[in-house]
Amino acid sequence: MKQGDPKKLAVIFAGGGACWTGENCALHCRPHYRAFAGLELDPTDLGGIFDTDNPENPLADYTVAYLPTANGDVFLGDATPVYDTPAMNGHPAGEVTILHKGFDNAMLALDWMFKTYAQPDTVAVMGWSAGALASPLFTHIVARQYPAAKVTHFADGGGAYHLREKLAPLFKSWGTENVLKRVEGFEDVPIDGLTIEDLYVRAAELHPDIVFHQYNERHDAVQAMFMQMIGDRKPDVPAKLDEAHAYIRTRIANFRSYTSWGHDEAIIGGYYDAVLAKNALDNRGRPHVLDRLYTRQSNGVRFLNWFAAAITGEPVEDVACVDCETPEYHWKRPAFPQ
Repeated sequence: MKQGDPKKLAVIFAGGGACWTGENCALHCRPHYRAFAGLELDPTDLGGIFDTDNPENPLADYTVAYLPTANGDVFLGDATPVYDTPAMNGHPAGEVTILHKGFDNAMLALDWMFKTYAQPDTVAVMGWSAGALASPLFTHIVARQYPAAKVTHFADGGGAYHLREKLAPLFKSWGTENVLKRVEGFEDVPIDGLTIEDLYVRAAELHPDIVFHQYNERHDAVQAMFMQMIGDRKPDVPAKLDEAHAYIRTRIANFRSYTSWGHDEAIIGGYYDAVLAKNALDNRGRPHVLDRLYTRQSNGVRFLNWFAAAITGEPVEDVACVDCETPEYHWKRPAFPQ
């Protein structure tokens, strides 16, 4: 928690990978996460929305609840499977038990927040990467708890997983059907053929006054990697983004997207663009980097302005890069000596 204005809350679901088989869950096999249980990733040292010293940060004065991902189930888990693990890296074949209890962990944090901050005026619900996927569901839960508050939504990444039947083994491993049955308003969402976009559609139907927002980079390499792991042998992130957005827009009107040039995600989470200029010092002394949240631009629209409007409930239009190969910055290179 970061204490701030008790009337302005932000709930942030962090990224951090996922797993759904013994091979990609067990630490001695091929996990796509790093296991730790401490403060190794204290977000106060990050940039983006965590840089509270930046006067342009739209969350600078908010009370912030930060929920790290911890269960390999993108906060959509309610199961404790025992996975078979192959012999690998000097370890014999065996079993591993994974507590896919991400939904319960999230609800423990939210229940504490609901009791501690009973009457906020505004609540911004957001997530990046793995934390983006369930963000519409949790926006619904927060909005039901705070009917008098202005509740907003923003998802950073995760827009290209429109894979339908390929997602079924993941949801089965995680016990996602159990989660849906526990959330009022989602009990009848069918698990067969479930997509992440169905969570957007149902949440948007239940809350027509909330606009659901999503940011993606057109050639997101992280999404491409996980699409391959899920079974899409030749992942086409741009095509899947287009399919997913069309799926949502044909069903609900309260959805907006910003699709930028680039190959990354977690723009809000303090991840930086690479070297800019020799000897350049920018971003309050951090060398050779630009904080993407404050400098990214597409089609002349500065992302920071779009994001700030989205999380405060102001109207925004869809933004989609036309030239998705050429970087575009809201930034002027300082005249440093070379």
